[in-house]
Amino acid sequence: MAKTLAEISTTELEQLVERTIDKRLEVWLAQLADALTGVSEDEMPLRSDFAASLRRSLEQARAGEGIDLKTFREQLAR
Repeated sequence: MAKTLAEISTTELEQLVERTIDKRLEVWLAQLADALTGVSEDEMPLRSDFAASLRRSLEQARAGEGIDLKTFREQLAR
């Protein structure tokens, strides 16, 4: 049964937004990976070191090796 925004809790709304964002990012990353793997290294418009870093990041994300935003910000501040 569908609920209106007034009928759901803050937690339910947060979960809904998180799922929506996660799905959209998943689609975007899949499209990006497809675009990167569909082009040969010689034709790739990205710098090879950036492309390699991006591939590593995608592999880490798929493996669940990530950090939360707060930790990331703390590491950047060092």
